[in-house]
Amino acid sequence: KSLGVTQHLRGFATNVAGYQGLGEMCPTYDFCLNNAHPEHPCCADPCSLLSQWDPSNNEHNYALHLRKAMSEGIPDFVPHMIIDTGRNGVADAREKCANWCNIRGAGVGLLPTTKTVDK
Repeated sequence: KSLGVTQHLRGFATNVAGYQGLGEMCPTYDFCLNNAHPEHPCCADPCSLLSQWDPSNNEHNYALHLRKAMSEGIPDFVPHMIIDTGRNGVADAREKCANWCNIRGAGVGLLPTTKTVDK
């Protein structure tokens, strides 16, 4: 806010430098916290991020969380989100969660499209 650049922002691109599975978007950013819905597909958490109070257990939920935080931090700003799916075609491709860069065998993700989830 204090930088005076908010009028120039349109949104954010995520997953541009590493691997995070796309996953399924939850209804709200905090839907899975406190083990609230452990069986829901959007709460799948192979890296145990939810146990660290991190609601970004997949890339869809990370984008949802970032959008919420930025909307609350900058009045009248609802950012557009773009998720780079160029390296996350195979869900849970990494053997260790600490490995997030250039995962061997991760595959190409979804083809670019304008038909996206819009929440």
